[in-house]
Amino acid sequence: MDVPSPASRILGCLAGTAAAEAAALAGFGAEGAGALPDQPSARPLGPAGQLTLFTADALLEAIEWANDGVAADEAACVWLASLRWAAAQGVPLSPAAPLAQPRWLDGQDGVGVPAAVRPEWIRSLAGGQMGSPSRPVGEAFDDAGAAAHAAPFGLVPHIPAAAVVKMSADCAFLTHGTPRAVQAAVAVASMAHFLSLGADAATAAGSARAQIASLPTPDAGLLDAFDADAAAAAGGGTDAAAALAAALGAVLAAESAAEAGDSEQAAFAAAIELAAVRGHDAAAIAGALLGTRWGADAVPAPWVSCTAGMGAAEGLAARLAKATGA
Repeated sequence: MDVPSPASRILGCLAGTAAAEAAALAGFGAEGAGALPDQPSARPLGPAGQLTLFTADALLEAIEWANDGVAADEAACVWLASLRWAAAQGVPLSPAAPLAQPRWLDGQDGVGVPAAVRPEWIRSLAGGQMGSPSRPVGEAFDDAGAAAHAAPFGLVPHIPAAAVVKMSADCAFLTHGTPRAVQAAVAVASMAHFLSLGADAATAAGSARAQIASLPTPDAGLLDAFDADAAAAAGGGTDAAAALAAALGAVLAAESAAEAGDSEQAAFAAAIELAAVRGHDAAAIAGALLGTRWGADAVPAPWVSCTAGMGAAEGLAARLAKATGA
């Protein structure tokens, strides 16, 4: 099995999130991948696919500032990017919200259009208040919406795992205020971090679990999501722990299938169908992690060709790889 380049892992994460979520939203039929549309780019991006791009763009902006010798607050950059996304979704923002200047990403096909679904937690961005650990917003939301677009925090090279934990937690608080939702985002970002360093899925999951366990008040339900039987234990749950459990179970199953001889694209597709039973957030998480693990070539080519926003993902991945020296 070839080792993907850092640039391929970045693109794999961005494209994997978007294509997996779009496929889950389109539904899975008897053929196992849903009926592919007749027209290219006919599957619209979901919220995780779009906001993963905006999150990666915010990190790129912070890195660009740093490369110019100017310190930047990553959480503030992500907040401004999230406000740009929310405004493009037609959400009326409070006059108190800062005016975020557009960037290259905003004008790309498939990005500045209504997402396939509008999550309830988008309301957290409308009030004009930047959520933080000391001033949380979205305390009613315990879903995996923040986790579904958290993987880009693990793609920045040369930073310690503790910095990934802090960035992903701070940015999860922008929309979600419950410990379970925030820690699920930390788990996804941490696992992406270890995968980007070359760890296999089981090792990355174990390392991410250790990061959660080291938090001052780890969520017990979220720790349980890392158990070997987590997907089954998730039952009919719909919160962040259930989505994370389903995604991790699907990722581990995909890695086993690839080791047994399945192609990575076939294993990817089967994993997304498995994770999608718990919803499109779980599918997005699985797609992000497998794309990071195996690189861009593992994302099924038919899915890429029929999913909107892939040009934006390619351009953004190239910019992020260049800025980070990947």
